[in-house]
Amino acid sequence: MSILVYKLSKSLNTEDSISILNRVSLYVPQGALAILLGPSGSGKSTLLRCIAGLDIFSNGSVWLNGRNVTTISPQYRKMGFVFQNYALFKHMTVQQNIEFGLRLRKLSSQNINNKVNYFLNILRIKDIASQYPFELSGGQKQRVALARSLAIEPDFLLLDEPFRALDAELRRFLSKWLKSYLRTNKITTLMVTHDQKEAISMADEIMILKDGYLVQQGKPQILYDQPVNQFVGRFLGHLIAIPDISFFNSSLNMNEKIVTKLASHPVWGPTFANRSIEKSSFFLRSYEISLKKNTNIDHSSLAFVQGIIYRKDLVQMEILIVEFSWKVTIEIGYQIFQKLNIQCYNDNVFITPRPEVFQRAYKISNIQ
Repeated sequence: MSILVYKLSKSLNTEDSISILNRVSLYVPQGALAILLGPSGSGKSTLLRCIAGLDIFSNGSVWLNGRNVTTISPQYRKMGFVFQNYALFKHMTVQQNIEFGLRLRKLSSQNINNKVNYFLNILRIKDIASQYPFELSGGQKQRVALARSLAIEPDFLLLDEPFRALDAELRRFLSKWLKSYLRTNKITTLMVTHDQKEAISMADEIMILKDGYLVQQGKPQILYDQPVNQFVGRFLGHLIAIPDISFFNSSLNMNEKIVTKLASHPVWGPTFANRSIEKSSFFLRSYEISLKKNTNIDHSSLAFVQGIIYRKDLVQMEILIVEFSWKVTIEIGYQIFQKLNIQCYNDNVFITPRPEVFQRAYKISNIQ
C-alpha cells in the first residue's frame, strides 16, 4: 500500500496566485513511516490535505497502491487522518468518537469493545472515556484523534503533528509505541512534525519541504550525513563551519594563512584538502570531531574552552583551536562532557578530526 505524489502543485486563489506547493513528487513505500519536515509555511499540512483529498490542487496527481485517486472522494481512500485541530465530534464522548468508524463498518459489539479498550489503555485515556471534547486538554484530544484513526485499521495514515501538545515523557513513549504499531500492522504513514530529533529516530524516510518545494528525500542517516545543501544540513542539526572568508572577520591574508595551515596539516589536511575557499563553504558534524582531555595522538590540536551552554539533552561547547586561531562550536552528550572533566573556562582539551569525514561543500553563491 504505497503513496505516490507526482508533480503536485497548489496555489492560493488570489490575484497574485500565491504558490503553496511547487511540483512536489514523493514516494512512500508500503508499510513505511515517512516524515515531512520543514519550516512553518513550507506547505507540509497542505500537502497532507491534498493527499487525503480534502484540498483541491491545480496540477499533479495522487496515487494510492498504484491507483490514481486524484478525483476520488476522501471517504473512499481507506485513509486515517489526524488533524492539527483534532476534528473530534463535539456531541460524542471520547469512547463514542473512537467507536464511530467501527460502528459504520458494522463490527460486532465484542470486537468494537476490544479495540476501543485497547486504545483507551495504550494511549492512557481510559479515565476520560466518558468525557466530551470540550472537557479535554489539547494532549488528550490528540490521543483521542489518534485512537479514532487507528481503530479503523486504515491502509494509509496521515498525521499532522500528532504529539505536539504532549509532555516530553508521554511523547517519547507514544512515539516508540506508534512506530512499533505501524510497522507491525504494515500501515503506510506520512507524518508531519517540527521535531527533527523525533523525525530522525522514528522515520524510515524523511522528506524536507522549503517554500513549497521538496528539497531532499531519503533515509534519515543519509540526509543527516550528506545534506544536499546548507539549509538541509542546518535544519537537521548543528553544522561546524570550517574557516572561510564568509565566516571570519579577519583579513583575507589571515584566512589564507589559516586555510593553508589546515590544508598542510598531517591530521587535519586530508579533511580540508583541494578546496576552493573563495567559492564554497565547508562543514563538519560534531560527531566527526574527537575531543580528549589528554591525548597521545600525534598532531592533536590544543584548544581552550571559551564557553559552555547546558541544553536539554546535550552540552554546547565554544572552543578555540590555538594553532589555527579557529573558534568552533561543538555539541556533545553529557556523558562525553563529564569524561572531559572541564574545571573552568580556558581549561584545555585536545581536538582531532575522526578518520572518516563526509565532504560537505556548498557553493557560497547558492547555499540556501
